[in-house]
Amino acid sequence: MVPAHRLQALLDLSLTLSSSLDLREVLGELTAPAAGLTGAENVELFTYDRGRGVLLRLVDEEESARKISLESFPEARHVLETQEPLQARAQLVLPLVVRGETVGLLRLVDTEDRVRDEGDIGFCCALADVVAPTVRNATLYAEMQELAARDKLTGLYNRRLFEDLLHSEVARSLRHGEPLALLAVDLDGLKRINDRGGHPAGDEALRALARALAGSIRAGDFACRLGGDEFAVILPRSLPEDAVKVAERAQRALVRIGRGQHSFSGGIAQVTPTRPSAADAYRAADLASYRAKAAGGAQTLLAGEGDAAFDRG
Repeated sequence: MVPAHRLQALLDLSLTLSSSLDLREVLGELTAPAAGLTGAENVELFTYDRGRGVLLRLVDEEESARKISLESFPEARHVLETQEPLQARAQLVLPLVVRGETVGLLRLVDTEDRVRDEGDIGFCCALADVVAPTVRNATLYAEMQELAARDKLTGLYNRRLFEDLLHSEVARSLRHGEPLALLAVDLDGLKRINDRGGHPAGDEALRALARALAGSIRAGDFACRLGGDEFAVILPRSLPEDAVKVAERAQRALVRIGRGQHSFSGGIAQVTPTRPSAADAYRAADLASYRAKAAGGAQTLLAGEGDAAFDRG
């Protein structure tokens, strides 16, 4: 029989977790109580996307969720397929199951090998049953938020999310002293494309640019459509020369995707002590892209120190 204090703690944890729809908050609320209840040295939480075959390990707010290969985590594959807990030396891997669907994993890790008895494993399974619905609800909420943050035409992040992301990335860059570059992009000749081929042709050109940008960045970078022919890419932990390489890759990709018919003008700015705000960084990059377009397009220019002080009007 499970001791009454552990059952009460499990109930308290259930009530706490049910109040959150944010996966990072769920992780924060879960880690210490789960470790205390199970005696594990470390508690890890994973979400699972069966359609994509992707397993993500949740981490704190300073990092992005980490994609885990099932080949490098064979215990996970076994648990996902059988929906049964697996005890393997210093870890216990538990499935998070909701209405017959595996939505994630809970891994309890010890520093030394440990053999848990049936009663202890049963309690850990009960813990997983408490966690599973919360993870499912938070995942669905995140998916809804993701859809709301996407531009309908291109599938890139929209302007609203761009502004939120840029402010948060600028703050993190200044807080940790890490570089941050911003690439502003304008599709060349959208009006001409629309005049010649109608709005379907213009839409296709915008989608081509979106694909070129999305295919030229790293995981952790953010490609966004701001509206009309304006796009932007946020490049955390990147210097201007890194952004130049992204722009060059995207320009080549756009030529290939658009069969040589399309190009873009780009501008690159970096967050610096003289350009410390999101607004300053965007204005500088935007003005540099405007100069690139005025110079004939199909090129990317670096922002000068004075660019943030002017407005295109």
